[in-house]
Amino acid sequence: MATLTEITDGHSKRISRITKIREEALREALEARDRDLRAMPATAKLYDAFEGQIADARARQLATDAKAETSRANALVEVSDRLADALADAQRARREADVAAFEKRRAADEAAEHEFLLAIGGSASKPTSNEAQRIRAEKLEKAKKDFDAALVAAQEAFRQSRDAALVAQSRGSRDADRSFAATARVNEASVKAARVEGERVLAQALAALPEAAAEFAEWRQATAAIVAEYKRAENEEFERFHKEVQALRG
Repeated sequence: MATLTEITDGHSKRISRITKIREEALREALEARDRDLRAMPATAKLYDAFEGQIADARARQLATDAKAETSRANALVEVSDRLADALADAQRARREADVAAFEKRRAADEAAEHEFLLAIGGSASKPTSNEAQRIRAEKLEKAKKDFDAALVAAQEAFRQSRDAALVAQSRGSRDADRSFAATARVNEASVKAARVEGERVLAQALAALPEAAAEFAEWRQATAAIVAEYKRAENEEFERFHKEVQALRG
């Protein structure tokens, strides 16, 4: 015996199938009505006017989309140029910092050597010479540490500038894409609204034509039959579902 889950799942699938049959039948009836209406000489101007309105709306959409695409392309080029400039500035700043660090170390090394020579030249005492060597070694070591720290700081400053430039580039690209997508959505919505309004006006105009009265009557009759068949099938399915549930409960 089927479980409650299986019974419910089967019921849902059958209802979906019945609904799909109804929707397809209604669509086919509407298409048949429109096909017959289009074949009438009296409706030609109405359909021409409707199609002209839709074509105008679509043309406006394409023109606006093209402008939005151009604007996005220009924005992306600008974002790319700013990124290139920012990276070039960061690289130049790092090179200048590196050069300054090299010059500072060179000057510090030369000063330490000069002071050492003066110290050992002024006295032949070995203790004085040893002290001068110690002082020179300390100054050279300090110069090296300052140099290494300056290189690390320059590299860190470059990294931060580079990362900031990349973040700005990503944000700019994302904003350009979002702006374009928003414009495209508005344009598509406008075209859909124009179509809905055009279809409403067309339907009213067609319904007012005496030549189309018989076609509309036939379509309404077909639609009513489709809906009635759907209701019958739906009721039968719910009766089946209730019987299966009752049988399961015993």
